[in-house]
Amino acid sequence: MSPRERIIATLRGEIPDRVPVMEMAVDWKVMRGLGYRSYWKMIEEMDPDAVPVNQILYLMGLRGPLIRAFKHYRDEWGIGYRYTGELLPVPTDHPIHTVEDLRSHPYPDPGKSPLLKAIGYARRRFPDRALIVLHRSDFAASWYLCGMERLLTSYIEEPGFAEELGARILAYSREFVGLAVEAGVDIVALTDDYAYKGGCIMSPGQFRSFILPNLTETAAAVHAAGGLCMKHTDGNIEEIIDDIAGCGVDAIGPLEPGAGMDLAAVKARFGGRVTVVGNVDVDLLSRGTEQAVADSVRDLIRRTAPGGRYILSSGNTISSSVDPENFRIMVRTARECGGY
Repeated sequence: MSPRERIIATLRGEIPDRVPVMEMAVDWKVMRGLGYRSYWKMIEEMDPDAVPVNQILYLMGLRGPLIRAFKHYRDEWGIGYRYTGELLPVPTDHPIHTVEDLRSHPYPDPGKSPLLKAIGYARRRFPDRALIVLHRSDFAASWYLCGMERLLTSYIEEPGFAEELGARILAYSREFVGLAVEAGVDIVALTDDYAYKGGCIMSPGQFRSFILPNLTETAAAVHAAGGLCMKHTDGNIEEIIDDIAGCGVDAIGPLEPGAGMDLAAVKARFGGRVTVVGNVDVDLLSRGTEQAVADSVRDLIRRTAPGGRYILSSGNTISSSVDPENFRIMVRTARECGGY
């Protein structure tokens, strides 16, 4: 099977030739630590089954060098970010504070998203690999625009604000995911995080009122366009995982083990209705021995892979703290013992 066929088969509930391996992001420091100066070379030699197109934006045109040089920038949504040297910049300036801001804010045109150009480039470069676009679709998209505290307090004090903001984001998402699939994306990964290690950021009732409807409609839009939908979330989502699994997504992950999320148990709980993704502990990848990493990968595959519906990845992303050799061992071990 090609890498693309392997990922798609797994997400559709079919049993592939071996367990697919993917990451949603690999920090530049880890890439360089592996001896790669070229992102493309790393993809070709590390051989992941899927390529996240968002990271490619930093390699196109002047965007990457300008961000690294000036440290601060605004995206097409008007959100201000600070570049810290880590792969993912930190949102620092939220342009919407009031209902008036919400209604007058210049929302971007989905058809002009720079990600669409990155998707086309990646599809030409990697015709046999699955392409994934990471997309903020509901909770994170809202708080990036108005700030976390403003959004959470609006759930209680001004629900109409949260609902109207969510509706505008949903309108964008419906159109964008269709364009992304048309451009060549196979999988839309919805990246909103809902929880800390100890539990959800919002109450289950608030999740069902303000977030779940948009999540459900975005997943439906992905499927209507012919794509597959993956739900990324960190933390302990025990209180809402049944809602997520039932909203139409094809996969859930990486469900970090440090938050008590047992991937094999989650897979068994939903009886093969959704694929699970993950979840080699990032702390282990950062500070553990190569033997401990290899043992963890083997254990995950032994417990989670039977019957299919499993994609191996880290428990989050390959952040700058990860030991490059541990990442290499994770991928190599999965290749050695992941056959069906």
